[in-house]
Amino acid sequence: MSQKDGPVNTQSAEIQRILGSYPESILAPGPILLVTGAVHGNEPSGPSAIKRVMDKLETLSPDIRGRIIGVVGNVKALTEGKRLIDRDLNRICTRDTAAAIKSGRYPGFHEANEFSSLLSIVDEMEADENGRGINFMDLHTTSSPSVPYISVNKRSENLNFANRIPLPVVSGIEDFIPGHFDHYLTLRGHVGFTLEAGQHEDPRSVDHHESVIWATLVGAGMVDEKAIPDYQSHLELLRKVSVADDAFRVIYRHEIFPGDEFKMKPGFRNFDKVSPGELLAYSRGQQVFSEWDGYLFLPLYQNQGSDGFFIVQKCQ
Repeated sequence: MSQKDGPVNTQSAEIQRILGSYPESILAPGPILLVTGAVHGNEPSGPSAIKRVMDKLETLSPDIRGRIIGVVGNVKALTEGKRLIDRDLNRICTRDTAAAIKSGRYPGFHEANEFSSLLSIVDEMEADENGRGINFMDLHTTSSPSVPYISVNKRSENLNFANRIPLPVVSGIEDFIPGHFDHYLTLRGHVGFTLEAGQHEDPRSVDHHESVIWATLVGAGMVDEKAIPDYQSHLELLRKVSVADDAFRVIYRHEIFPGDEFKMKPGFRNFDKVSPGELLAYSRGQQVFSEWDGYLFLPLYQNQGSDGFFIVQKCQ
């Protein structure tokens, strides 16, 4: 697959919220697919992959059932290359925050403005979908090296939608960190998942994001795979990088509090096997040991964030 398309220019002050829409204005029968990237501004891979897909759709002009819309989550944070400005956008997307915004009682932090813009887009999509349905993908990357995987809220429709993609699936994170954008969309009745494509600066993360977008378009019946000349290579890439088709569930979250001076033990990768008694991290000058026989999930190797690590276990 070509890597000639450059990344989104995060130094530009003119990053647009809407990265593209295909088709531009005509909605053929079929679902609307909302693809969001850079809900965390230090994760530019998603917008770069969305741009690749939109450019290729414009070039190939395939027939499509429905519409795909690509959107930047946190425009200001992406422009500044920061995870967040005031608050983590992927923690404040709740019904209460949405109700406050819609009633004019704006919370006093920047990410409320970003969420307000996303709400307007979702409202417009719901007004246009006319019974066709709305699907979503929220594109992310991780601070530690990781194989690509999908995170879903525990709902059968979301699991079925995600199972079209040959990647491991993790469920249940909403029990530990409500307020992420895909959880909010699920609460509004829409179907989709979050995709973690790899480490923030790894150029392969863009490839993984792009391949999953194509696999989703085809798997959802929106585009015929024959209309995408390199479709099989995208599918093969995902099969090659997948650790397994296993399903996992989140059983523990290590929360970071102010003053913890949390530091992850160096060298861990996502889905590394851990055992009881194994040293995982340091917090408040104390060692943090594993209490579980499971797999380390999302170990934190960046300065911003309140999630030190998670533990997942395979679903039986």
